[in-house]
This record gives sequence, structure tokens and C-alpha cells, in this order.
Amino acid sequence: MAAVMIGRTTCAVEACVPVPQATAMVAAEGPRCRKIRQRQRAHIATGRRSSHVACSTGNRAGPPNQSINETTTAIEAAADSLQYENEDVHASYDDNCPSWTEVAEMNLGVSPFAEPIGKGLVRDIRKRLIPHFVSDITDGLNMQTLASSLFLCVACLSNAVTFGVGAAVVTAGQIGPVEMILSTSICGAIYALTCGQPVALTGFGGAHLAFTGVLYSASTLLGVEFLPFFAWVGIWASLFLMVLTLTSASNLVLYFTRFTDETFSALSSVIFVYESTRNLVKPFLATNPDAGASCLGMLMGLLTAGLVIMLTRMKKSGLFTKHTRSWISDFAPTLSMTLTTFLSMYLCTHLNVVLPALSLPVGIATSTGRPWLVDIWSLSPQMIAFSTIPAIMLTTLLFMDQVITTRLVNTPDNALRKGWGYHLDLGIIALYTGACSVVGLPWMTAATVPSLNHARSLSNINEEGDTVSLIENRVSAFLIHVLMGVSLLGLRDILQMVPQPAFMGLFLFLGLSAASNNKFLKRCVLLVTDPTVYHKKLPKKLRKIRPLSIQRSSISKYTLAQLGCLVALWGVKSMQGVGIVFPLLIAFLVPARILLGKYGNLPRSSLKAMDDCADPLEYGRREYAIEVGYIERPPPQGVEGVPSTRPVLQALQVGMLNESSMPQVEGETLSTVNQQQQS
Repeated sequence: MAAVMIGRTTCAVEACVPVPQATAMVAAEGPRCRKIRQRQRAHIATGRRSSHVACSTGNRAGPPNQSINETTTAIEAAADSLQYENEDVHASYDDNCPSWTEVAEMNLGVSPFAEPIGKGLVRDIRKRLIPHFVSDITDGLNMQTLASSLFLCVACLSNAVTFGVGAAVVTAGQIGPVEMILSTSICGAIYALTCGQPVALTGFGGAHLAFTGVLYSASTLLGVEFLPFFAWVGIWASLFLMVLTLTSASNLVLYFTRFTDETFSALSSVIFVYESTRNLVKPFLATNPDAGASCLGMLMGLLTAGLVIMLTRMKKSGLFTKHTRSWISDFAPTLSMTLTTFLSMYLCTHLNVVLPALSLPVGIATSTGRPWLVDIWSLSPQMIAFSTIPAIMLTTLLFMDQVITTRLVNTPDNALRKGWGYHLDLGIIALYTGACSVVGLPWMTAATVPSLNHARSLSNINEEGDTVSLIENRVSAFLIHVLMGVSLLGLRDILQMVPQPAFMGLFLFLGLSAASNNKFLKRCVLLVTDPTVYHKKLPKKLRKIRPLSIQRSSISKYTLAQLGCLVALWGVKSMQGVGIVFPLLIAFLVPARILLGKYGNLPRSSLKAMDDCADPLEYGRREYAIEVGYIERPPPQGVEGVPSTRPVLQALQVGMLNESSMPQVEGETLSTVNQQQQS
């Protein structure tokens, strides 16, 4: 009888016994022992020893018979795998992680809220920025990166111009397209070179526009100048964001789940689709509409979106050669915009109509001709102090927008390999929020829809539509934002040849592309799906496990909860007078998910299938323990390339073990272990 000591728990199993006896002995042990052995089995499967759950406490190497214990643990793991053979193979990877109670029992001092000042920021620099900086450059030197840069440059420029026009409307022209393009270009280039997740693109979003409009209305109501008030709100928010960076507040992102990510992503996608559609329909609603120009504009917008979708899917067709299909798919947006531009020029000439073109200023100057530096001291001390209140709201908005967008990029579905750096990202945002404020430039964070399309354009996707790998680099993001800045100087005449409806068509494609990959929006269709074909319409993951552990009522409850949150976010964003509390409603998505799990009467298996976990609080603590290296993340079951424990199972099934089927421990064979046992 060999004994394995794990903490204060003793697990025993006969060394070479038939399977039924081994399984019975395993079943007789406590649940904690079985959970820890599950984790050890994952380590054995990858050829690693469990270094964080040692056979002893402190930093000692372990008892003299540690090699015997590890070998016996391998036997026990194989026997234990028989017991769990019929478990749901599609369960989340957190089933193999230790619970928060187990982590606490290890006396590791794990607490996401008790990190020393600056520790999270330093960890991101050491783990993400420094080790991978050179590879981030070299990995981006390829044609796919160039194609992605050209596509997203036009898309982000369209985004900046559209929201710049919107900002000019809500601020009476004090912030316009020129400020928007410059801020996006400069902040994006700096972010691409210094951030922890360069796949995320910097930009301005609908939530920023809504808050800016509310801030202008507040300054008018208070009787103060807008730009100095705007500047002080940004300066205070910059200080608050830096405090959050140094105190590692980004650890809160570990408590976020797919519920929060998908709802916020759906909001951004809906904003893109709504804004593009509204701009295409607006000419029809004018006082004296030009029917020819309105219809041609609508045609060009829909044609651009349709061409991008069609050419993007060319990679899966049987036309041309594989290399040609890949090239056409990579450059689909650029090709579509070029074709639409020449077609619109031809039709405008023969039909004698004029389509609105992209409006860009001459040179680099502010929209109103004001000096670039804002006179921040023209505001009274009382108003400077009062500006801390909207600054708290802005801090919440920028924090939530930044961390949710980077979480969407960091999702396991994108197959990232180099890690991320939430604290470093937030620190960069804090610095240029303050810098933009004093020169009257709009605030920037990671833009959700452009970032998701950037990740998609850099992905290698298999026939089933799953991402196999993603080119993690800094080159594409840097080129995108530098080209945006250059467009104000050298590409102005070329860009003004492109009709504005073509930009709106590309804008529409971005929104539809992000929405098509949103699992929450896919599940919304299931709410009205015919029960006879319901199972066929389920997402691939739910379709595989639904007969075992998840029912239609659970899917409907969870989806309706997300839909209610989305409607509330849209309603508050659109309401005059209460839009300033919009950031707080975004932050409420996190406790809403916790309350749904606690009082929603949803089975844990259903929550695991649709979300990252059943309990966000426990999940966040375990993710933090993995992040700081206290425990290792076991690989998901069925991962390709992970060695199997099947040889040990076969040996157990015949009741015998030999050296070929028993994994060696630090070069020791089974005979060596037996000699040590006898001694």
C-alpha cells in the first residue's frame, strides 16, 4: 500500500489492483481528495508535475519518498479517470481547477484586492510587454497584416469621421472630425507600441458620444465654457484611472464573464448598424429630398456592404486557386470600396446626380480655429471641484469600455498565445486621457467593433469557422493609426473621391460582422425558433451538450436576462437628462450576472454551458490565482497534442503495470521505485 500525502489529506490506493477495486477505493475517499487528484491528473497528462500542490508545505522539496508518491499518484489518476469517464466532456476548464476554498487552504495569500501598489502593472510589463515585444514586430511583417491594415484604416477613418460629425453636432462644433481623427491617430499609435494587447484598436464609440453630449448640456446649464469644463473632467478622470492602475483595479475584470462581454458587444454592434442605417435613410427624410441621389446613395451603401461580405467569403469557395482566394478575402474591404467608388463616379456622371463626399478639413487646425491649448484656469475653483462628479462617471465609462473590449479580444475563441496586460493598458489610457483633455481632443479607449474586426482579419479560420491561430502583432495597429494621420495631409484628395454612402456601407459591414459572431444575438433568434428545428439551430457547443445537461427554458431565461440589460442600456443612453448615469448601468452588468446565478433558478450546468462559469465570484478568484502563478491552468479536455493516460488505463484493466506503460518520474523506472518501496 502506497500513500500519497496532499496537505493534510491522505489518499491510499493499492499499487497493482484490478480496476473495480481501485475504483471502489477512489470512490470511498473524500470529495476534496478527488478534486485535487483531478487537477493532478491534468498535470500528469501534460507531462508536468504539480508544482503548486506539493507533497509538503512551505518551500521544502518534499518527503524522501516523493518520487514513490508521484508514481502512485499517476496510478490513482488513471483509476480516477475511469470514475469520471461518463462526466460531461464539454464542461468548462474550471472544473479541473481547485476551488477557492482549496486555494485558501494552501495558505498562498491569494487576494485580487490586496496587491501592493503597482504590482499588477509591473507584472504586465514583465510578462507581456518585454518578453514579446520583438516577436510582436516580426510576426506582423506579412501580407495578411498589410491587408488588415488597409481594411481597418479605411474602417477606422470612417468611424472617426462619422463620430466626429456627431460630436460636432452635440458640442456645437467645438469638437469635430479633425480633432477626432487626430486623437484616434496619435493615441492609437502610442497604444499600439506600448500596450499589453496590441490587437485591440483605439477609437471613439457611441457611449463616448452620448457622454460628451450630456457633458455639453451640463456645461450650458451651469453657464460655464464647455472646453475648460471638458478638460477638467478629463484631468480628474486621468488621475482616477492612474489610481485604479496602481492599485490593480483591473483585477476586477477576472469577475467578468461572457454575460457582460456579449451584452456590451451587442450594444456596440447595434450602435454601428443603427448609425449607418440612419445615415443612409436620412436623405429620404429631408424637407426636399433628391430622389435620385437618395436612391443611388442607398444602393451604393448596400452594395459596399454586400460586396465586402461576398468577397470575404471567397476563401471558402471553389473559385480560382487557394492563394488567389485568400488574397481576395484579405483585401475584400479595399477592393469593395474601390469598385463602389468607380461605379458611383460613372453613375453620377450619367445620371446627373451628386452624392455627398467625405468632408475633411484642409491642413491640421481646430474645428473652430481656437488655440490648441485649452485655458483650463478660466474655470472657477468651485467648478473645478464640481467637475470631479462627472469625472467619476467618465472614469467608470472608460474603465468598463477598455476592459470589456480587451476581454472580448482576449477570449479563448481567438486562440491567443502571448497573454495580455489589463493594468498596462489602463495605465496608457490614463496618461493620454489627461493629455487629450488639455488640448481639447476627444477621449479614446479600445473600440469594441473595430477591435473585434481587427482580430477577425488577423485570424486563421478552419472550415468549421473556428479560429485556429491569430497573428498577435503591433505592426498592423500602428500602421492603421499612422495612415489615419497621414490621410489628413497626403490622402485628402483621394479620400474625398469616395462617396459618403460607401463609408456607411463599410460601417454597416463592421456592425453586422461583429453581430454575427455574438453568441447572445444568435441565441436571441432561438427565442422565436420552431421547436421542431430548435436543436438544429443551436450553437455548436450547446447542440452537443443540450440533451445531457441544458434545457430550452434555461437558454431562454439566460437570453432574456441579457436582452433586458441590452434594452435598458439602449434606453438610458438615448434618454435626455439621465444619459450621464449610462456608465453606471454598464458597470451594473457584473452584479446582474451574479444575481442571475443566485436567484435566476438556473442549473449550474446550464450556466457553465452558456457562460464561463456557474459562480463568477469563485471563478474570478481562481482566475486571479492562475494569473499570478499560484496554480496552473489545466488544459481543456480533448485538446489536440496533449498526451493521453490511456497506457496507464490499459495496464490497470489487466491488473498489471510495466515500465513501458508507467510514466517515468525524473528518470526513475518502476523497478527503481519498487526497490525504494522495499527499502
